[in-house]
Amino acid sequence: MRSTFEVVADSGQTNVPDDLRSRVFQLPIAPEACYTARRCISEVLTAWRIPDLVNSAHLLATELVTNAVQHAAGWDDSDLPVRLSLIYRSGTLRIEVRDPDPHALPIWRVPEELAEFGRGVPLMHGIADRCGVRILKTGKAVWCEVDRRVDLSLHPPHLICGVRCEP
Repeated sequence: MRSTFEVVADSGQTNVPDDLRSRVFQLPIAPEACYTARRCISEVLTAWRIPDLVNSAHLLATELVTNAVQHAAGWDDSDLPVRLSLIYRSGTLRIEVRDPDPHALPIWRVPEELAEFGRGVPLMHGIADRCGVRILKTGKAVWCEVDRRVDLSLHPPHLICGVRCEP
């Protein structure tokens, strides 16, 4: 199944409840944001008893958070932090990262062999079942979903940057 990347305008800010199946974390606009995100993911997914999604969630969140921190660093308004949301509903884990820059949208690129940038969106499409971006009044929210209900035996492993990754 081919993932689609969609842009959706959001008329208001969506509040995610901090209950047993969703968590929202404010991340520092600093290099340690990815470490913090991975630590939060490990703790939450273990508590939710879905540790099989930790590796995929780490890869996806690292890509989303890295981009969000780069985009947020150029904004002076400290009231618009980077936020990581984890939502698990009906066998699907949604990872969403918000940043204050509504203009720098994810772009599918075909990177040069030794390029340092341009692999993020293809990586997300290789791991996630769905992904997209919502334009907010205060920036954007880039999200991806991993569906646990998908029969992994029907999907061959993906090769990303020469590394074998199970979807």
